[in-house]
Amino acid sequence: MNSTREEMGEIAKPDKVLLKLQEVADRRSILGLSCAYLIRGRVVWKGSLGLADRERRIPVTERTVFRIASISKTVGAAAILQLAERGLCSLDDDAGRLLGLPLRHPLHPEQPIRLRHLLTHTSGLQDEYASFAAASREEPMLPLSELLLPGGAYHPLRLWGELAPGDPAGYAYSNLGAIVLATIVERLSGERFDRYCRKQLLLPLGMSDSSFLLHDIEDPDRIAVLYERERADGAWTPAMDDFRGVLPPPNAALRDYVPGVNGSLFSPQGGLRTTIADLSRWLEMLAAGGERNGVRLLKARTVRDMMDKHWVRDPQEGFYREGGLQLQRTRDLFPGRLMLGHAGDAYGLKSGMYVEPETGTGFVYAMNGLDDAKDGHVFTAAETELAQAMTDIFRKR
Repeated sequence: MNSTREEMGEIAKPDKVLLKLQEVADRRSILGLSCAYLIRGRVVWKGSLGLADRERRIPVTERTVFRIASISKTVGAAAILQLAERGLCSLDDDAGRLLGLPLRHPLHPEQPIRLRHLLTHTSGLQDEYASFAAASREEPMLPLSELLLPGGAYHPLRLWGELAPGDPAGYAYSNLGAIVLATIVERLSGERFDRYCRKQLLLPLGMSDSSFLLHDIEDPDRIAVLYERERADGAWTPAMDDFRGVLPPPNAALRDYVPGVNGSLFSPQGGLRTTIADLSRWLEMLAAGGERNGVRLLKARTVRDMMDKHWVRDPQEGFYREGGLQLQRTRDLFPGRLMLGHAGDAYGLKSGMYVEPETGTGFVYAMNGLDDAKDGHVFTAAETELAQAMTDIFRKR
């Protein structure tokens, strides 16, 4: 077990916190865990337990790097919002015009697909992108038009829903929307998506262990293997980032990559690799209205707009029930308390990053393998029990 203090004072003893979390980990078969807790928008505790690499018995520490899944989308959203602040776009701009493509919903061709529609999953785009993304790893200059436009080699039959862009009832969680936004970031900035985010967003906050490019993480032994559990025999199976100490060769085709053609190569929908320490800095920045330790990434009014309710599900059901701009608004992780942030769920990983805007109370976590029964709840039992355990410790001070 590992733990560190940061502005912790006498709030709680590290051993007590880890003992409580170990009870949850044992009960819910959590393979490896790293998490942090915020009070008044600042980290007061962070710690870790379990294994980052089961086969080689490498423990999770605060330096462990996780492929954090869909929390990545909040970074891409911040990139768009930052470019909007610089006057390079508006959230009401036609995304097709910014892409240089005649992007239109075939059932509603008169209605532009706006940036805000992509940021709220109301563009009409469905989650049909996997074959295109796989082909892009072999051919990075495969243009996005081959997926988005009729007649394209990877244009799917069910790319669009039925309702018009911007209609809340047409909400459909779309990883493809994040790919479109990343490509627009490249066209507006003239830089590769991974480089723009690292230079303009991550490194200014001191997030040096974070990147959308795998090879920016120099030590593969720090990268957590993500595990799925076989239902038949309960065995842990490596599903992602099982590098065994050796990274694959860099993609040589990246040398000739032209920004603005195909942002899928950097997996903007879920490919950010980061530590819990770094991710906590990201949440601190959002909790403080776009600034951390004197470094301002976004204006306070921009972050307020990002957090405001832009979409709501009626009736209230499912995992996503209301949202901001690439942020989830939920009362399900900490019952009755409005938390803003994002979850991640891919290749066996479960992750989350949430803050209560009124108090700055926050929770950041990543698990690289667990028994993930939801027990009738929108979050897994492991997630809700971890949240409750942290609350029991830190709210009773």
